[in-house]
Parts: sequence; C-alpha cells; structure tokens
Amino acid sequence: MLMKQARALYRKLGRRMAQSRLNRLQDTVSVPHVKIGTGYGGWFVPSGLLSKDSLCYGVGAGEDISFEIELINRYGCEVYCFDPTPRAQQHVQLLQMNTDRGLPTPINNAAGVHYRADSECLSHLHFYPFGLWSQDRTMRFYSPKNQGHVSHSIVNLQRTDSYFEADCRTIKTITQSFGHATLSLLKLDVEGAEYEVLTSLLDGTIRPTILCVEFDEGYQPIDEEYLSRIMNQVERIRQAGYLLTMVDGWNATFVHGESRA
Repeated sequence: MLMKQARALYRKLGRRMAQSRLNRLQDTVSVPHVKIGTGYGGWFVPSGLLSKDSLCYGVGAGEDISFEIELINRYGCEVYCFDPTPRAQQHVQLLQMNTDRGLPTPINNAAGVHYRADSECLSHLHFYPFGLWSQDRTMRFYSPKNQGHVSHSIVNLQRTDSYFEADCRTIKTITQSFGHATLSLLKLDVEGAEYEVLTSLLDGTIRPTILCVEFDEGYQPIDEEYLSRIMNQVERIRQAGYLLTMVDGWNATFVHGESRA
C-alpha cells in the first residue's frame, strides 16, 4: 500500500514539474484574456480579436459545449462544432429539443448549471458528428476506462479494448466543403489526437487566428516521453508564427503573430 501511494505521489509531482515547464514557455506579451465557458469546458481567449464576423471551430464537444455557446452569446459569431461521440450527439440534440420547448439544459449533467441558450443563439451553432484527423477515413475511437466519462480517443490514451468507428476528415477537407477560406478560432480537445491533427494543420495553409489546444497526455501519459512530445509540438506551433499567450493547466492558447500586428 505504501509503495503504491509513493508511486502515485511521484507521478503527481512529476506532472506538476512538467506543467511548470509548459508554463515557462508562455511568451511575454501584454495580451488581456477572458475565460469563456465553464471552469471545466471553458477556455481563455485574447480580447479584441473576435467579433460577429468571426468563424470558430470547436473540435471535441462531449457534454459541455459552454465554450461554443458563450462564444455565440458574447460575439454573435458562427460556431461549427464537431464530435462523433454518440453521447455528445445526444447532448446537443437534447439542448436543441429543450431550447425549443423553453426548458433548461444542464451542462455536463451538473445540477444547477445550465446553458444560456435560446433559438437565436442556437441558429449560430452548427454541429456535425464526425471527427478531425490527418486523413479522410474511418477511425476507431476507444472508450475511457471510466464508463461515466464521455470522451473517446483515437490514439487510445487509456488503453482500453472497446471502441466505436466514425468518419474523420482533415481540416482542409472540412474548410473546403463549407467554403471557409479562413478561421478565426480553432479549439482542439481531441484526447491525444492533437499531435497528428496539428501536424496536418501546420503542413497546410489554414492559419487560425486563435488556436486553443488541450495537451491530453498531460493527464494521461502514454509513456515517459510525453513531455518531450508536448514541448516539440509547442515549438512547431511557434515556428508557424504563433505566440503562446496563455497556459491554463494543459490547455494552451496561441495567437498568430500577424493577428497582433
């Protein structure tokens, strides 16, 4: 028992030290940020870069799309949301149904915490049940160990056996199919698939003004090299012209340099 507790404490301290290394990579810039959404599903975004003319993509919905809903409420912009997980689809359908009936919808099944959404708000939300990947193909999404959790992982972060299969598309395919030439914001909460998705994004020509990335290996490392993978990915993003303007746990907000000129 003591040995097990000691190993758990060692892992916890190691992750705190790793997180501090990510914090130290934050660029020194005077960019005010505001957190949009709940404490769990919300993100810090820089002030002054979004408006009603903005186009935002949120990849990874789960049962908390407070970030996407509050982007609409705050800016009146168009938000496209993508998640093939069955429970995520059911959650968005429930929100639409309850809103049509004038009923509140709980966020992440939390008692007393509801979306601020009406029919006008939801007219700006566009949900699609497919995933984001580096190729247009069908992928397996592996379940979490805790069946009460909703997020599934293409890279099988939690090393489980059960999965479902779903259609995935590249960012290039998605933007072209919708006729979107530019993106104001791209949020990636994709359970370990962020490396592959970001590599595909940065190899292309689309450069979202704001890039919000959750590095999920900070919570569920595949192996001891997880921090090197995260640091290398951050450096690749910065080399593409982005500044790391905010770190919140393992959530990182980047702003493209040209957007601040």
